[in-house]
Amino acid sequence: MIRPETTDPSVVSSDPRIKTRMLSQMAEVLEDQAAVLYRRAAAFEEEEFLLNREMEDHQTEINRLALKLELIRSERDRLMEKIESISSEATAMREELSRDEEDEALAGIERSTEEASRKGMDSSDSEGGMFFRKMIPTAMLPQL
Repeated sequence: MIRPETTDPSVVSSDPRIKTRMLSQMAEVLEDQAAVLYRRAAAFEEEEFLLNREMEDHQTEINRLALKLELIRSERDRLMEKIESISSEATAMREELSRDEEDEALAGIERSTEEASRKGMDSSDSEGGMFFRKMIPTAMLPQL
């Protein structure tokens, strides 16, 4: 410790022991500061390592989600193709059914026309339509 009578700067700078002690204390303070800074640097390195690891984890998750998205899109496209195929098949079936019903109806009309021309026309048929019998309301029929 510096004594009060040696507080004069000229005395302090001239005494080699005091100068050595002061330089030694200053060196210790600087070493302490360096140690603190070293610990801070180590903490930053640790934080950097953890952030890099977290980024890798997130990148892995992003890659996983991107693959899942690609799979979902592929599955959706496949389903859309299947829907289109099924819809086309259903439309074709309806068209075929419609043609068959139309052909059947035309054939029935032709048969009834041929039967009517073979049997001759009844008087009741001539009064009504050619293909439909005349309807008589049930109220007008004699009650038995």
